[in-house]
Amino acid sequence: SLARARSETRKHQQMYRKAEQEAQKGKILERKITELKQAKVALIKKQKEAAQRYKETTDQKTRELQALKKKERTAGVKLSKLEAEVQKHKINLEKRRVYCNKLSSKLKQTESHLMRVLAMRKRDLQAKARKTITTRN
Repeated sequence: SLARARSETRKHQQMYRKAEQEAQKGKILERKITELKQAKVALIKKQKEAAQRYKETTDQKTRELQALKKKERTAGVKLSKLEAEVQKHKINLEKRRVYCNKLSSKLKQTESHLMRVLAMRKRDLQAKARKTITTRN
């Protein structure tokens, strides 16, 4: 009976040690689960931050692209206006050139006419002067 009680006591001690070992294993597993949960939360937080940074970068690039497109459109409109203005100035310049050519031509005609008139007057004056000299003599 004593041997049986000792045997029972040993069994209980072994079961107690086994239960303690199992409890220890359970605590280790619980710690690992907690660590994994924390790692998961940290990973999700990092993923959200990365997604937010990506969204911000994408939004920034989109805004930059829209600004560049607007600038390009503005430059295109300005270029068109300048081209129209240049064309208008070319037309005006051509009109003035034609007008100057006509004026120059008229000036040459007038000069030629005046030279003929002056030559005629000179001949007339010379003829009158000869007549006066011949009439005096």
